[in-house]
Amino acid sequence: MDLFSKFKKDYVNYLLSVIFPALIMFCSIPIFKRMLGANGYGDFAIWVSAVLLVSTTLGGWIFQSILRFYPGSTNKSVFTKQAIAICYRTQLYICIPVFLLVWYLKNDVFAALLFVFALFSTSMQFSILSISQSSFLSKKNIYSESIRATSYIGVALTLLIFFKMHYWYALFIAVIISYSLSAFYLYKQNSRTVTKNEPTPIPQENSKELALQFFKYGGPLSLWFIFNYMSSFADKLFMLKNSGQVFQGNYQAIFDLLSRTLVVLISPVTTALFPLLIISYKEGRADEIKNLLKKIIVIELGLFVLTSILYWWFGSDIVLNILHTPSTYSYKLMGFIVIAGTFSWLIAMVAHKRFELRLQTHFLLAMIACAFVFQISLYVIFRKYNNPILYPLGYLVSGIVYLLLVSFSKEIKPFRKFLRPDKN
Repeated sequence: MDLFSKFKKDYVNYLLSVIFPALIMFCSIPIFKRMLGANGYGDFAIWVSAVLLVSTTLGGWIFQSILRFYPGSTNKSVFTKQAIAICYRTQLYICIPVFLLVWYLKNDVFAALLFVFALFSTSMQFSILSISQSSFLSKKNIYSESIRATSYIGVALTLLIFFKMHYWYALFIAVIISYSLSAFYLYKQNSRTVTKNEPTPIPQENSKELALQFFKYGGPLSLWFIFNYMSSFADKLFMLKNSGQVFQGNYQAIFDLLSRTLVVLISPVTTALFPLLIISYKEGRADEIKNLLKKIIVIELGLFVLTSILYWWFGSDIVLNILHTPSTYSYKLMGFIVIAGTFSWLIAMVAHKRFELRLQTHFLLAMIACAFVFQISLYVIFRKYNNPILYPLGYLVSGIVYLLLVSFSKEIKPFRKFLRPDKN
């Protein structure tokens, strides 16, 4: 089976692993909103988003490093145990300051404890999920994510209805249990695969060296995720300040609906792609890697053209009607710019995979920092025009700048110093 055929198979599995739980969670939203009220639901949503953000920011370097180094490890079972241990120790280092901060903000010791346990369970699940992806267990991800979604809803409803527990406690306990069950299932499935493929013991790898390798490679990626998040947050912040809450609220709704839908449908591309690229890179199949990346980028460009046509044909009216937003050309244009900006970032994340393969994550950090500075400069320079279209345009421009930098960096003399020789 060629690379593209393997990619398509894994992409479908990862897409299903996203869609099934998303549908389950989507159906649960009106139920929980009615039970908790707008204030309760909104409060919990903010705090659980904080858990995911902290987990991704502080543990992203571990998750990305697992994806990069697992295929080349000499002993998969030892690597798995050491990677999980690194994640575990990292959580122990941050649990006390996180606990104290949440205790201070919520003035509730039990709530702070639940937040820390939720952070721990999500981080452990993310690390084991990365191992599962590197082991090409894409089908198992469908089951693990379904387990997570169904157990979360089942536990939450049981605690809320039968035990009359406070919503904050009930939902966070549900988060802890659901992520723990998902992690346990994936760990068991991965252990069976590793045991089957490694019948004889192999010398262990050095744990300290592995942690250092993780940090050198994954540290810049953690900062990369922060810049990426700020790029999709700065436009709303500047719009709120300069154009008012009405414009910002409507734009936020448009952005959430369009961008998140596209990310859900297309982000499995990178999930399925990276493990295949690493195996091929280890085997020296550079031409196959280049052809696969080109093919995926062409497909994404085609999807962008198709999505744009459908959006201007009838989609914009449907979107604005669903969101109860005025059907004006300005809002329609904002929606199209969001589509273009999201695709530019998604295509860029495929294009920059070659630098992840070469362990040149410092370069990716430098380039996304440049793109973010460009975006903020655009807002500052043109703020006097007070045109709301400026802010989604900044999001689009930052994505295009980043895409151009990672695509043509070798032709830009000041950036050549970031391109060190391959370390593999």
